[in-house]
Amino acid sequence: MGEGSIIIKQFRNPAYGLVPLLVFTILLGWVNAGTAMCIALGLSLAGVFLVRKHSRMLYDISAITFSVALLLLLFYHPLDTFGKFVIVEVIFVVALIISRLLRTRVILLLSKNKKPNVRNYLSESFRVAFQVQYAFFFHLLLILVYFTVSTIKTPWISKQEIILIAQLILLTIIFLKVIRFLFLDKKLRKEEWLPVVTESGEVTGKVAKSVTKEMRNKFMHPVVRVALISNGKIYLKKRDASRLLNPGALDYPFEKYMQYNHDINEAVHNTISKEIGTKDIPLRFLLKYIFENSNTKRLIFLYVSIIDDEEKFNKLQLRDGKLWTEKQIEDNRNSHIFSECFELEFEYLKNTVLLNYKLKPAETSC
Repeated sequence: MGEGSIIIKQFRNPAYGLVPLLVFTILLGWVNAGTAMCIALGLSLAGVFLVRKHSRMLYDISAITFSVALLLLLFYHPLDTFGKFVIVEVIFVVALIISRLLRTRVILLLSKNKKPNVRNYLSESFRVAFQVQYAFFFHLLLILVYFTVSTIKTPWISKQEIILIAQLILLTIIFLKVIRFLFLDKKLRKEEWLPVVTESGEVTGKVAKSVTKEMRNKFMHPVVRVALISNGKIYLKKRDASRLLNPGALDYPFEKYMQYNHDINEAVHNTISKEIGTKDIPLRFLLKYIFENSNTKRLIFLYVSIIDDEEKFNKLQLRDGKLWTEKQIEDNRNSHIFSECFELEFEYLKNTVLLNYKLKPAETSC
């Protein structure tokens, strides 16, 4: 992602929906409350029209807050500037409470497309709403104490200081969200993006690998696997403990998710070079099939690499695995020591590639 994309993401930060309220509190020291409300309402409406639905919830709440406050101002004039500030804050907090009570309905309305980024932005919006609501709840308690004390004696805090505290609350939340978005962007830069495919292999979109792990088999992703065979034996090793599917089971050492915008050949060679440090081994495509269980859904592309030359095979930088004969595999099948994918693929390998080895002596004798 370039710098431009970082700026765009920052502008989608839901916390910026607090800016109209922050501007309103600042303007109270320079212009009358009505003018400050109108300016804040204009900023809120700009956000409503310019920001995407899943990021603009706080702009919506701000627009509602200042619209209601202006209507009240038309019918009720006697309040001083501080009283009008309190009215705006009360309306804003009530609107936050209502929005959080309607959270489930809002998510259903705005995330029908079920895109993970929509869900993430909505979650961030509600997180900000939660923080502001509780911070302002204590701020309103402070205001209540101020009004109670001021009827008896001189309060220990001034109206200007109370407004300043509200500004500090808003600035702190906005600042923390900016830092959070920078952190998330840095994390996403390191994220693996997987293509979402149909059963025919057509790419329909992309999703972060961390997200798809959480959603288990919601999306189908292409995976390349390479069976390494030497003189009728299949090389197997234990799958990493970090694997989503069958960690610790015996399998080929070559398996990799295809990356978004990468082609199949690039994916195949990348998975090989990651394991043995070279891409220079013979490859042949065998079959494509769909694998699905409760944890994952995959469109698997199976390749085979046959290296019968013992010297060439020994030069490969293979680690922690060994060659298995067909009989050794048959004797241990259905004992849960092999991966589910390998169990499925072995039947095909046995009746194609491995069968050729059995036929070779007969061909030679002819």
